[in-house]
Amino acid sequence: MPLALRSLDMTILGLGFLGLAWGKSGLHGYATPNRVATSDEAGKIAYLLDIFAALRRFMPPQFDLRGRDVLELSPGASRGNGVLFLALGARSYHAIDVFDLAGDEDPAFYERLLDCFSEGREADRERARAIARTASTREFGYAVGRDFDISRLAQGRSFDLIVSCAAFEHYDSPAEAIANLTRVARPGSESIHIIDLQTHSRWIRERDPNNIYRYPEAIYRLFRFPGQPNRQRPADYISSFSAEGWSDVRFVPSRTIDPALREASLRGLAAPFAGRDDMSILDGALTARYPGPDGDWGMAS
Repeated sequence: MPLALRSLDMTILGLGFLGLAWGKSGLHGYATPNRVATSDEAGKIAYLLDIFAALRRFMPPQFDLRGRDVLELSPGASRGNGVLFLALGARSYHAIDVFDLAGDEDPAFYERLLDCFSEGREADRERARAIARTASTREFGYAVGRDFDISRLAQGRSFDLIVSCAAFEHYDSPAEAIANLTRVARPGSESIHIIDLQTHSRWIRERDPNNIYRYPEAIYRLFRFPGQPNRQRPADYISSFSAEGWSDVRFVPSRTIDPALREASLRGLAAPFAGRDDMSILDGALTARYPGPDGDWGMAS
């Protein structure tokens, strides 16, 4: 099929998927943050272990988790990452979200998650088990607010490590979120955010991963719903973190568009995205450090 015709077909099909996503959100709200069914416990454990491994992969080798306070933005349906951070010696974990998807998570699930995680010291893993058995403690906190006021939801605390996975692409104003998380970052803190940049609708993302970038802003926003991908690109995130004083800001791609789809996926994009150097990136991790007073790593207090 000629590329021009394929581009037109994908644009028309994509409008249908935008409409379906908008309608689904209106009927069911935001209840499925990932593809793993809530009833699939083994799948949830495998998913959490994979995400946790990805977050750790992007931590600087000199950053010691022991004694650190960790904040996770928008953890979705599970606070399992928090249990794993505690098992590696973190002092505390606090999660904040717009939607209360993890508030009713069974503490017994954390026990089974830890059964599949053998890293770290035995004393730290036992401490993690004891903390996770309690519904809500300062060492394992959870706060929800539709305004996503990070400073308020942080409950007066500051953090050495701020992480998220597949969250930033859903924020209406990533720059505002970055400004707010900076207010709760300690000097020397590390920030690690895994970001999915591609079309989210399942069928079309495999065939046209850049589909959401084919539409002018006015058309795209006709289908606006809570959590709709914001279409920010790596350079936009880097710019927003840098503007707030973060240093060593990098976006490390994890996956790029398959070469067989690349030419078709880069053709027919809307004006703000056409010709950009980073349009072949599907996902990756943004990492940044908030400088200490002397440019050194901050110390846990």
